[in-house]
Amino acid sequence: MRGLSVRTKIFLLFAGASLLTVIPALVMIGRAVENRVYERATEELMNAIDALGTYWERQNDALQESARRIAREPEVEELLGEGDSAALESVLLRQISPGRSVLAADTAGRPLVGPMLDSATISAGGTVVVLSDRDSAALNVAVWPVFLEPPPRPEGDTLPDTLALDSVRVGIIGVGTRLDERTIGDMKVITGGEVALVAGDSLVGTTLPDSIARSLEDLDLAGLVRGGPIFGPPIASLPYLIGVSPLLSPDGEVGILLFRSVAEELQIVRGIRQSMVGIGLFALLLSLLLALVVARIVARPAQVLAAAATDVAQGNFQTPLPRASGDEIGQLTRAFAEMRSAIAEREARLRSAQAELIHREKLAAMGRLVAQLSHEINNPIYNIQNCLEVLDRRGDPTDPNREFLELAREELDRMAVLTRQLLDQSRPLADAARPLQLNHLVQRVATLARDQLEKNGVDLRMSLDPELPTVVAHPDAIQQVLANLVDNAIDAMPNGGTLYLRTRGGPEAVEVEVEDTGAGISEADLPHIFEAFFTTKPEVRGIGLGLFVSEGIIRGHRGRLTVESEVGKGSRFIVQLPRETLDSSLSSADAQASRSAAGV
Repeated sequence: MRGLSVRTKIFLLFAGASLLTVIPALVMIGRAVENRVYERATEELMNAIDALGTYWERQNDALQESARRIAREPEVEELLGEGDSAALESVLLRQISPGRSVLAADTAGRPLVGPMLDSATISAGGTVVVLSDRDSAALNVAVWPVFLEPPPRPEGDTLPDTLALDSVRVGIIGVGTRLDERTIGDMKVITGGEVALVAGDSLVGTTLPDSIARSLEDLDLAGLVRGGPIFGPPIASLPYLIGVSPLLSPDGEVGILLFRSVAEELQIVRGIRQSMVGIGLFALLLSLLLALVVARIVARPAQVLAAAATDVAQGNFQTPLPRASGDEIGQLTRAFAEMRSAIAEREARLRSAQAELIHREKLAAMGRLVAQLSHEINNPIYNIQNCLEVLDRRGDPTDPNREFLELAREELDRMAVLTRQLLDQSRPLADAARPLQLNHLVQRVATLARDQLEKNGVDLRMSLDPELPTVVAHPDAIQQVLANLVDNAIDAMPNGGTLYLRTRGGPEAVEVEVEDTGAGISEADLPHIFEAFFTTKPEVRGIGLGLFVSEGIIRGHRGRLTVESEVGKGSRFIVQLPRETLDSSLSSADAQASRSAAGV
């Protein structure tokens, strides 16, 4: 095999292993199945012989009881003693059941009624099987002796008891049944299989099919009866396992043959043996297929590498590679994996740089826009602030409307802070963080938006958790977020609707919900609403910075701003803030002091 290829060597080894292991195993299986067939059939035959013996014993007991009863009839004793055959037969026939036969013989063995019995049977009694002289029918006969009772002793007889007369045997009486087709049919029901009654070399009766019965006549039936209880494998190609139940008979070997069909089981055995050839051919065919498998083992890794290279060209770097091995294919796989990892790393760096560049461009554009807006807005803000200060100094200190003047000044200050936040989104908010009660902040935002709500016909409904825990956050920044969300909700309901403001607390975070019943946001726009300069409002009403700034503020507080919306049913924005967001080191005393100073 030195000059053969690896494919040929594998083919020869597999073919040899198949022939040396599969075929002997199948041969052993076939033999085991055949042996089990005969074992099972033998067990069933032994059970059938036992059942037939029980049946035969009951029949013999019934015949002996009938013979004993008839033998004690006085009329039978008298006629047997006289040797009157005709009268005796008439009397005996009246004493038996229909379908039974009778026989009688004197002490010399001379038959008076029925067939002649041998002297041994007459002397011993019991039950035997005999053949009738009239029609050669087999009879199962129970024999019972008949004794003639001595006459009663006259009164006043003074003879000693030792001189009294004993009973005198005058012959025998036999009662039998014909072993005909009916009896054989009963034995078939009892044994559950085919049966046959043989006497010597003659087949008296059977339940076998005629074709099998004719084959049975060619066998040595007497030898079968003498041979033993079980014969197998089948004799003379008969598809039966044969069991024997011998019967006592003076006329030679008489017995009952029981047949257990093994045709179906043997057919299975033959099928298994025929399958051996097919399996052997299949093993050889499998060896040929193994050659194809070997070629596939070599070609498959190359196909996987080609598919992986195609996916790399399309930007997919997760395609599975062949298993690493120590051969040339394994080396090629490792080299390809290193090359793909390097390309994936460079691609990731390139995309990261591109995303950073886009982000920087957006920030630069936002900075330019904010700078222009600040230049245009700051001067009017300062003028308005000055006017408000003049009104504050000249106004009546007791005027109840001074509250709105103070609110206007605070809102102008918040606008100035907003412009500064837009200029530097990364500025930390922790410097101004303090303990904050969100319920008060929500109520403040609602008060500021009351006029706008009434103007747009929006119904405000608030559900504030009275046990809402305090959070550490930047008050102005959170107010800016809530005010922006409320303004967006009002804009989404130009024809009126309902605005819901809710707060609820949890073990680790608090939530503020701003829900409207407006037009909603489409699925296509939903992923982009937190992007800078993205807006669904007309250009004169929005520039796309509100949600962008709000999401950045909440993210700076280590919280989350999420949205749920359905077109035609409205939108719901959820602000989630941790219990301690910006300054977790504040002690309880500091938090209480800050809360008191802030008036919340």
